[in-house]
Amino acid sequence: MLALRCLLLSLMLLINSVQSWRACTDLLPLDLLDRALIRPGQAPPPQVQMVQSKGSRGLRLAGAAATVLSFPASQIFTNCDFFPAEFSLVATIKIQRLKKRSEYLFSLLEEASDSLVLGLRVSERRLHLLVSGPGSGAHSRVSFKDVGLDDNRWHTLVLAVSGHYATLTVDCGLPLELKQVQSFPSALSTRGSRIFIGSRRRLRGRFSGLIRQLVLLPGSDATSRLCPTSDPGLAELSVPRVLKASPIQTDQDPEFPYEAEARVTLGTRPLCSEPELGQLWFNAQSRGLFICDGGRWRTLLHHQERLDYVEDHQDLYTSSETFDVEVFSIPSEGLFLAAANRDSRPGSGLYKWSNGSFVLYQNISTQEARAWKHFTVDGKVFLVVANSREAEPELSVIFRWNQRRRRFLRHQTLETHSALDWESFSIHNSSFLVVANHRRARDSNHNIQSVVYRWNTHSQLFEVNQTLSTSGAYDWEFFSVGPYHFLAVANTFDGKTTAISSTVYIWLSGRFQIFQ
Repeated sequence: MLALRCLLLSLMLLINSVQSWRACTDLLPLDLLDRALIRPGQAPPPQVQMVQSKGSRGLRLAGAAATVLSFPASQIFTNCDFFPAEFSLVATIKIQRLKKRSEYLFSLLEEASDSLVLGLRVSERRLHLLVSGPGSGAHSRVSFKDVGLDDNRWHTLVLAVSGHYATLTVDCGLPLELKQVQSFPSALSTRGSRIFIGSRRRLRGRFSGLIRQLVLLPGSDATSRLCPTSDPGLAELSVPRVLKASPIQTDQDPEFPYEAEARVTLGTRPLCSEPELGQLWFNAQSRGLFICDGGRWRTLLHHQERLDYVEDHQDLYTSSETFDVEVFSIPSEGLFLAAANRDSRPGSGLYKWSNGSFVLYQNISTQEARAWKHFTVDGKVFLVVANSREAEPELSVIFRWNQRRRRFLRHQTLETHSALDWESFSIHNSSFLVVANHRRARDSNHNIQSVVYRWNTHSQLFEVNQTLSTSGAYDWEFFSVGPYHFLAVANTFDGKTTAISSTVYIWLSGRFQIFQ
């Protein structure tokens, strides 16, 4: 009887864990550096200096406290206490030559025992990833050699980890892949741990260079998000606002102690060579500002020249976090912009262009909206929203423009599952909609059906034309090549891994069939 009770209890716990499973964190970039910074309104710590070097800003730990940039791991691992089994770390750093020294760029420590759970360490021409092993105090280490990060230049590195493999990409160059003896732990506990930026909670091993970017991307390799780029050494995935390139206002104090390594030279033309790279020279006689590119002086500003800028035209304030905007025109009405807002109250905003700016025109009820799609059918104007709120019933809504009331009104409600995107298209004078169903709420299953709808001219409604199997669908794209019509889906996650294939479908005999 006791054995039977234990078996039933284990079964109930297993069922409950399956039904309530969620990823430990969203599969979105997590800006670790920004989370560790002091928030606006609080006094900045004197240990953190903002330094501008060669035109870009970074943070330097200048004081004695090695714990100034840190925060509890529970702030980002909100759903469970495990570090992602597949992830990328993106860092932009500038550090001088490290002679027989190694310094921590990032570490995850157990607060009670001060033992290392995970660490990223840089030494002379090497980069090391340290992971706690099964034994007490044991660690496994993956070392990339001859990477040349400590040369006093800005470098952006992407370290991607998946299973037995670790891949390092520096400045969007050729990736260097190493196979580990042991696979990265699938259940690396973060309970009671704290994340430290630029240290291992000690003065010894504290990072002495500049840090501009430190981002954790769970579930995927971030290289494709950064590369290619015109400036690979400063490729950006997420940089804190205080380090952006906007100039510091002279009538207000900066949020952090600020200095610049660049110096402006006056007088006759100075030498421009590799050591002077990034230095400025002001020619008072010709009233020109020049920058050294390592070989010759290039003009930045001349009194007879005008610099053209893309300037802010309007700050559009929305009621909550906005995931998408859709800009469209309605004949005889004007230009509109629909914002997909997270909060359900007051919903998402519809803005109309008036007197040179967008003004709020209508609030539309949505449920954690992720995307809008505007389309027309037989001259009628529609807006469909992708609602992603995971609560039964899961519904997205098609709105139709009412010419008399000059408002969008609810036209049709469709069952969706954490919808992330809609795509509208026409084939042989028939109008279609397809929804990207990402995940079903009741069982958190990503392997579900996305639906293609077809417009019924008699009922004036969209009806199911067919269903297509998808895995964490994120986006749809329709295109035509000659007489053939195609539909491509971006699959992102099958419940176990992001290393899955996406699918291209072809329209044949009134249905979409797998093409590639």
